[in-house]
Parts: sequence; structure tokens; C-alpha cells
Amino acid sequence: MKKLQSNILNMALVLTLIAVVAAGLLAWVNNVTSGPIEEINNLAIENGIKSVILGDRDIQFTVDDPVEQDGFVFHSVNDMNGNLIGTAVESTDKNGFGGALKVMVGFDPEGKILGYTVLEHSETPGLGAQADGWFRQASAEAKEQPAVVDVLLGAPGKPGNHNIIGMNPGDDMMIVSKDGGDVDAITASTITSKAFLRAVNAAYKAVFGYSAADAVSGASSQN
Repeated sequence: MKKLQSNILNMALVLTLIAVVAAGLLAWVNNVTSGPIEEINNLAIENGIKSVILGDRDIQFTVDDPVEQDGFVFHSVNDMNGNLIGTAVESTDKNGFGGALKVMVGFDPEGKILGYTVLEHSETPGLGAQADGWFRQASAEAKEQPAVVDVLLGAPGKPGNHNIIGMNPGDDMMIVSKDGGDVDAITASTITSKAFLRAVNAAYKAVFGYSAADAVSGASSQN
């Protein structure tokens, strides 16, 4: 068998053949995996909706078709009689420490937070990545100390609060405590905490129109 001559034309043909085969393989892999990936993503959304609206409650429910508007995705959750139980909102803040932070927040019809879950993040493991659990934990308790210690070192600080479940962004100041708000930031992860709370406030505002944090940001912009 005659050996192909090593020239520009033959090399171009070989590279073209390799590119065509590679493209075909990639298309085949994409076709095979796109279905399962979409199914996994849909299941994650479905579980997220159930988690942020129902929590541990065992209630039969239906979910309306999602509505996308202004960068948010809304999922209305109803009981079997068609009454609204709550609304799950997908909200993204692009300014987390590692990039975009995407959350799903569940609100009851009055605006109280029923639950949340972090859908996507690029935060530092062990620090900002704690957002998925930090903001549902019980508040810290104040520590008692002898009166003499109060005199020498001052009274202990007020107990912290980083549990947003049950709070209403229309009434509660959903910003970090160091900025005058009602929520303690994740230790050593203030940027992530601010991004998370901005996403929650934005989700609330998208449904109900106004959050208490707007008053602070409005006042700050005038100072």
C-alpha cells in the first residue's frame, strides 16, 4: 500500500477528518446526556420548591407553570383546592465573593419566608459556601457573666441572629447587622452574606413590590 505523502494537502485532509469525527462524537455525547441532565435539573427544582414552601409539612400540592420575568422565575404553589400556599422565587445576585449566587426563596401569601435553598454558587468552601445552612440556624444565645466582668469588660453583646426563616422582608431589615440590619453575616464572609440577602430582598420585591431594606438603601444614597 502506497504511503501518503506528507504535504500540506494531506495534513489538511487528515485534520479535517479528525475534526469531523470529533464533532460527531461530541454531538452524540450531547444528545445522550442532555436528557438525563435536564431531568436532574428539573428534579432539583421540584425538590427545591417543595423544600422552600412545605418544609417538613406533608401536604399535597400542585405547582403552576413557571413564570420568568425580569431575571426571576416564579413558581406558585397551591393546595388541592386551588388555594395559594406560597410562591417560590429563583433569584440571582451577580456579586457574590466568587461570582453569581443563585437562591430559591419561598414566601407565604403575606410575605413571610418559609424556606430557602442555594441553587448555585462559586463561594469559598468552608466560608461563603455555608450560606446554604447558616441562614436557617437558630440565633445565638446571650452569655451570662458576673457583674464585675460587666464593669471591667463591658456588658456582653446582644445575641446574634442569622435565622431568616419566619422573617418578612417587608417588615424586617434583611441586611447584615454591621450595616444596621437584623441578620448576622456568615463569619469571615460578609460579601457572600450581603449577596445572599440582596437576592432574598430582590425576590421579595419582585413578588410584593417593596422591602424594608429599600428604606435603608434609599437613605444611604441620599447621604
